Amino acid sequence: MDIKKILKNVLIALVIGLAIVNIIGIFFAKQNPVTALKSYPFKAIIVLILLMVSDYSSQAIRTMIIVRSLGYKITFFQSLENFFLTVFFSLVTPMSIGGQPFQIYHLTKLGIPSHEATNISLTRMFESVFITFTIDIMMLKIILRVLKGTLGLSVIMVGFFVTFGITIAGLLTFTNRDLLFVIFKFFSRITKSKKLEERERKALEWLDMMTKSTRELFRKNYWTLIVDFILGLVISLIPSFMIKYAIEVVSTRNVPLSVVWGAVNMLNTIVFYIPTPGSSGGVEGFYQLVFSHIYEPKAVMTGIFVFRLVTYYLIVLLGILFMWKFSGFREEVSHVDGIEHGNEQAQSTVDDNK
Repeated sequence: MDIKKILKNVLIALVIGLAIVNIIGIFFAKQNPVTALKSYPFKAIIVLILLMVSDYSSQAIRTMIIVRSLGYKITFFQSLENFFLTVFFSLVTPMSIGGQPFQIYHLTKLGIPSHEATNISLTRMFESVFITFTIDIMMLKIILRVLKGTLGLSVIMVGFFVTFGITIAGLLTFTNRDLLFVIFKFFSRITKSKKLEERERKALEWLDMMTKSTRELFRKNYWTLIVDFILGLVISLIPSFMIKYAIEVVSTRNVPLSVVWGAVNMLNTIVFYIPTPGSSGGVEGFYQLVFSHIYEPKAVMTGIFVFRLVTYYLIVLLGILFMWKFSGFREEVSHVDGIEHGNEQAQSTVDDNK
């Protein structure tokens, strides 16, 4: 991927993100981002950074466990590098489509065969869908009670039904691929849309690739996948706690972590389909819409702004600094070329890197 394109995407994300934050500040919070940042406790920012480091380290351990279970050697720091770069490329590409192909490429650079690297990446994606679905089911009753009668609940439910649909489609691919194909064909005939038919075909191929990869890893070491699923479920609490902490530092309210956990997971299902680099603007806007029903709007605006500074802009800045400082990193970046061309689905880029 061209470094100039990365910088262009980052600039777009920065402009859109700050524009949305300013709009929120004017209409909802009655303050500007600069004032919000100045009033925010510096110690709280340090805590958020430490929480993010623990999240990245935990995810690196997950990857390391899976890779080692397949018989390949990988150190903790190699795994951490892999996760960081995967996140970085997700943040600088629309709808996060750049992360997965780079993860596969980087794993192959560490000596893992391309088909194994692809299986690992696709299986982790499939796992993430089921982790989100599990959290959604566990927290649905609480979310319905807390957000009853609000616009935020409508947004949350869209995320829930999207996750539900993807999960059911995945299960059908596992158990009865022909039935899923019949369902897709049925919708194609109703709509008579060639574009929709093409999207459905690619969606089926994408689900098929994920399930085949998961089957293969499950056949080799099913206990590893079970442990990885449990770890993923537990680790998913960290970003939710970060959002809760970031807001409550400047809020007078204290909301149970279960509420934030459920809301964040349902929101992320739709937020990350926003076609901007790193879903910039979408995260700020949708989070503000939902969490303003739980906390004070001013506290939400400040907390989410700082949360994004730590989890998005800081990571992007570090990634860009690595590009300029280390020639090896620039060479790796150049290998991931054209990831935004063609299909919006991630699977098209995965095929290019097999």
